[in-house]
Amino acid sequence: MTRSTAPSPSNAIPLIQAAAADALLQADPHEVAALLRSSGAVLLRGFPSSMAEFQQFTESLCTGFHQPGTRRPVNDPESDGRTSLVPRKNSNLFAHSEGMYRPFPPPPEVCFFNCVQSPSAAGGETFLVDGVRFLKKLPATLHRRFEQQGILYQALWESSRWQTEFQVESLQALDEMLRDHPESSYHMVGEEMAVRCRVPAIQTSLGGLPAFANGLLAHLPAIPHPRWRDKEVYSKASNRVFFGNGDAIADEVINLLIDIQDEIAVDQAWQANDLLILDNRRIMHGRRMTAGDSDRQIRSRFGQLRKEFRQPGVQD
Repeated sequence: MTRSTAPSPSNAIPLIQAAAADALLQADPHEVAALLRSSGAVLLRGFPSSMAEFQQFTESLCTGFHQPGTRRPVNDPESDGRTSLVPRKNSNLFAHSEGMYRPFPPPPEVCFFNCVQSPSAAGGETFLVDGVRFLKKLPATLHRRFEQQGILYQALWESSRWQTEFQVESLQALDEMLRDHPESSYHMVGEEMAVRCRVPAIQTSLGGLPAFANGLLAHLPAIPHPRWRDKEVYSKASNRVFFGNGDAIADEVINLLIDIQDEIAVDQAWQANDLLILDNRRIMHGRRMTAGDSDRQIRSRFGQLRKEFRQPGVQD
């Protein structure tokens, strides 16, 4: 029989621990959904699963699975094409919510991360940042500006990236889709697409709480913070982030956001068979570097919570 543990100093998020003979499909999706609504995250530990069992369990909670443009489907005959591997690049990655840099198709509501092989070198933790706590730490003027204006993301994507992100195969199909989504626009730069998308910075969690949950810190062209400037942190020179009205977001604001991230981040060390499930509209996630090359292998899936698990009046 599974055993549930509430958050504690030694266990920062709710934990559902498997008994010796428990399989993943014996875990109760109603219990998991309730913990997602109340805490934003839940860790299932000690449940071994095949690819098929992992996918079947995620489908008991979610539908409408989303393939991020930054990931590729895992090469496994049991995969349905919507399961991917977390990129193995050994670098720090700042906190972000998956897919929140574009408004349509809708970003996933739930993230699943399943550890097949834990890091073989020190480090490699996934860290979690609660957007509800984050929002409370924002200065009032900055809170209001993000709430009123959102974030404008600018990126340069190759054809395979924009086709995956927008789930279209041609520019004609993209033009037809964007006629109903004026918050997104693009122009071609040679063979690449320059994309601009205006997206809310503050989401409503599955539990009905406002949360600072977005992709801003993982979409920087460079890292301005003196504590991080000389460390290996993901950035991309062609990326840009602005307030929703087009004004630049000053380095001082970026550094404040990084300070809040670092203050409230909670590290989650990986064990084989761990399944970490997140409310993507509340909990941002990031990655710590390992001390050296590592064979860490984590499967990921991203979907929309089934209607029967929703809190009445929230995200209907």
